[in-house]
Amino acid sequence: MNYTGRSDDGTVFDTTEEEVAKEHEIYDENVKYEPYVIIVGAGHVVDGLDEDFVGKEAGYHGTVAVPPEKGYGEHKTELVKTYPVSSFDEKPVKGMRAMVKGQQGTVVMTIGRRVRVDFNSPMAGKTLTFDYTIEDVIDDDTQKIKSLLNSYFRMDFDVDIVDDYVSIQAPSNLWLNESWLLSKQKMAHEILNWMEIKGVKFFETYMNKPGDSNETE
Repeated sequence: MNYTGRSDDGTVFDTTEEEVAKEHEIYDENVKYEPYVIIVGAGHVVDGLDEDFVGKEAGYHGTVAVPPEKGYGEHKTELVKTYPVSSFDEKPVKGMRAMVKGQQGTVVMTIGRRVRVDFNSPMAGKTLTFDYTIEDVIDDDTQKIKSLLNSYFRMDFDVDIVDDYVSIQAPSNLWLNESWLLSKQKMAHEILNWMEIKGVKFFETYMNKPGDSNETE
């Protein structure tokens, strides 16, 4: 799907469309703007948007309003905390995103040597509006898995399904990638939970280069 999300004041906070991102000054050169692949019902998007997909077909375009309880939740006062300035790696300024004790939040106020940080999602407590288009519905099992893997790593994977078992060969430049090592279990669980698959196998294949010899002297 392609989508654009707006907060209750009309501000665009997320989009898959590059031109929309540039128009609303949220463009990030490190982001690849393209249709977003999801498993409906798997929690890849907020509940209110996820639920609106049910029963829709490829080519559908629509708009849905998502209340806080179906989006990023209500704003919780207990998630607004105060810390000394010494807890920050750089000078805290109102509105900046900051990492404090392993959690990311938004600086909402500085008073002397004390800083107040809000760990709620910036979208918490807001009614959100999503304009979206379902570009395609993926039916082929192999293509489903390839698309899911590509949505995580933007790479092509060799996928083979035999007797309800999936074999996945990852590109060699991912083998020692920390994100790959941490994500394999999650991806395997998603495949097992949402498809009629008995098992998932991940492979690394090492090949001799032309001219190499296994003989030793």
